[in-house]
Amino acid sequence: MHPRMIRTIFLKDVRDAIRDARVLVAILVPLGLGIFYGAILDDQAVRPTATVFFSAAEPTDLDDMLIGVVGDAVRMDLGSEPDVAALRRFVGEEEVDVGIIVPPGFDAAIRRGERPALDVIVAPNVAVGGQYVAGAIEPALERLAGRASVAEVRVAAEPPPPDQVRLLDRLGLRRYSLLTTVVLLVVMIAMLAVPVILAEEAEKRTLDALVMIASYLDVVLAKALVGLAYVAIAVAIQLSLTRLVPVDIGMFVAALAVLSVTLIGFGLVLGGLFKNANQINTWSGFLLMPIVVPVFLVGLPVPPWTDVLLTLFPTSQGARLAVNSLIGETVFPDAWLSFLVILVWGAMAYAMVLRQLARREA
Repeated sequence: MHPRMIRTIFLKDVRDAIRDARVLVAILVPLGLGIFYGAILDDQAVRPTATVFFSAAEPTDLDDMLIGVVGDAVRMDLGSEPDVAALRRFVGEEEVDVGIIVPPGFDAAIRRGERPALDVIVAPNVAVGGQYVAGAIEPALERLAGRASVAEVRVAAEPPPPDQVRLLDRLGLRRYSLLTTVVLLVVMIAMLAVPVILAEEAEKRTLDALVMIASYLDVVLAKALVGLAYVAIAVAIQLSLTRLVPVDIGMFVAALAVLSVTLIGFGLVLGGLFKNANQINTWSGFLLMPIVVPVFLVGLPVPPWTDVLLTLFPTSQGARLAVNSLIGETVFPDAWLSFLVILVWGAMAYAMVLRQLARREA
C-alpha cells in the first residue's frame, strides 16, 4: 500500500466525479428529495386513529383511565353500544376498531381486589392505532385499581410490537422521511456512484495505466475513499439544509460510517463485475431494490416473518441505528447486533473485492 499514490488517485477521482453527470445524479437525486421533504413537511407527529366502543351495563371509569394511558399517541373516537351482539358485528365489519365489553360490577370488583374478566374485541384488519389501544388496556386497568395484575383481559388479537406502533409518532413524518433520504443518499453513492467511477476507469482503459504505477489495492482504496468523502460531504449538506440534528451525533456518525464502508465494498464488487458504466446504469434499478426497500420498512407494521427478515439486511440495521441516534432513545434494542450484521456483510464484500483483485492480477 502506497499512501502517496492513493492520495493522488483519490484527488483525481474527486475531480473527475464532479464532471460526471451519472455520478452527480446519484448524489443530487436523494439530496434533492431530502431538501424537498424538509421544505413541505413539518415535524407534526403522525397520530394514528382508533374507533373504540364500550359495551357496559353501568358507568365505568375505564374509559378515562384508557385516555390517560394512550395520551397523544393515538386519537381515539369513543362511543358506546349497549348491545354486545351489535358491538361484535360492528367490530367484525370493521366499523369499530376495538370493542370493550365491561361486565356488570366490574369497577367495584376491581377495587375490591378481585380479578374479573374483561373481553376486548379487535377488528380483523385493525390499523396500528387500534392495536395500540388494545395493548394499553392492561395499564389502564392498573391505573383504575392502583395495582398490577388486576383483571383477566381476553384480547381477540395480539397488539403489534411497541416499536412498530410508536416509530412515526416519535419521529414525525418529516424526520422519518428525511432519515430515509439520508440512508438512501448513502446507498446511491456507495452502490451507484462508486461503481460508475471504477467501471469508467476500466472502460477507458485508464485502470490498466494506473496499475502500472500503483497496485490494485491502492486503486481500490482510493475509490473507496472517494465514496466516503462524497458520503460525508453530501450527508453534512443534507443535515445542514434540512436542519435535521441527531440527539446522539456520535452514534449517528458511527452508524452511517460503518454502513457506508460496507456498501462501498459491494459497490466496488459491482464496479468490477460490469464492463462499462452504462451497464451499471441499466441494471442499477434492479440491484438497488433489495438494498433500498428494507430502509422504508423499518418500524412499520409488517408481519413478524418480515420483521425477522429485515434484521438480515445491512441497510435496515443501519436505519435502526440511525433512528435510535436521531431521537436519543433505544427504540430498537441490541445496537451491537446491528453493528455486527453490518460488519459481517462488509467482511463478505471486501473478501469478494480481494478475490476479484487476485483474479485480475493473475
